[in-house]
Amino acid sequence: MKKKTAFLAGVLVICFALVFSLIGNTQVSAKQLEIAVLVPNGVDPYFTAKRYGYETECEKLGVKMLFYDAGGYANVNKQIGQLEDLMQRGIDGIILGATSAKGTVPVVDKIISKRIPLVIDNLDSFTKKPVLRIMKNGVLVGQLRAVYIVEHLKGKGTVLVLPGPSAVSLCQDEHRGFVTYAKHFPGIKVITEWTPSSPDAGMKTVEGILQAHPDLKAVACFSPPLTVGAVRAVQASGARKGDIIVVGQMLDAGMETLMRKGWLQATVMCDHIEMAREAVRMLVKEIKGELKPPLYHQIDHYLITKDTLDRFDRKGSTYPKEWRK
Repeated sequence: MKKKTAFLAGVLVICFALVFSLIGNTQVSAKQLEIAVLVPNGVDPYFTAKRYGYETECEKLGVKMLFYDAGGYANVNKQIGQLEDLMQRGIDGIILGATSAKGTVPVVDKIISKRIPLVIDNLDSFTKKPVLRIMKNGVLVGQLRAVYIVEHLKGKGTVLVLPGPSAVSLCQDEHRGFVTYAKHFPGIKVITEWTPSSPDAGMKTVEGILQAHPDLKAVACFSPPLTVGAVRAVQASGARKGDIIVVGQMLDAGMETLMRKGWLQATVMCDHIEMAREAVRMLVKEIKGELKPPLYHQIDHYLITKDTLDRFDRKGSTYPKEWRK
């Protein structure tokens, strides 16, 4: 009799647990989820494209999205303030592209400690707490640029690397990838200049380097704005197309036109819009308890040139021309 009673009690406990579990899941799905996406430099066309990915995936999943721009990589405190406000708001989840890998750690640790679902998208925060990440392979990106430049210079020449802001982990990784490849070729002289990610910074830096090093043979750039600025400096110098090799990242900000005209020799691509969509899917799964940190998801990269410009699959990296934010 005692065994039967104990058995029935156990069954009841399991039944109650299942009922409360179902109620909890129903509550999550019943109300519209509200998530926030934070980027460091919204004027960068890269983030315009990613915003398209975030928004379209949120619309597809019935999720309300709030979008926050720090207004530049240097505005670490502004982004920290945005995150603090979101914690007070009671947001369901956050997608973060960090302004600073180190500077954002305390606030990110606080978010994780409060059990607010979080996905770090591409621009890392060096938290040691378990978190979901969807990341580029920065070292590979840097190496792809180096391979192209070293090959076309036949292992000899002065190269300027514009890795972007020094506090950003992705910039550090891309720089490391370039220099660790290039060091195997003693004839390649690498000059590194850390700068903001803007056309003005790219143009002014390249102009200054050309005055100090008129033998400059190539420029490797972190972002579309830096790439556009670098090309403008090359054009203003009186150099002919191809005299100074320029290798960038993505095809935003008019870079495709520059490539077709012969001013941009190569660029490293990734499916950044699909990356944004996947970040949303990951966050929603975490909110619903279907995905738990830690998780590190790394995306693919590929290099294109004028010869392959019309031959690669653009679905994950192109948004409609009529869509602008």
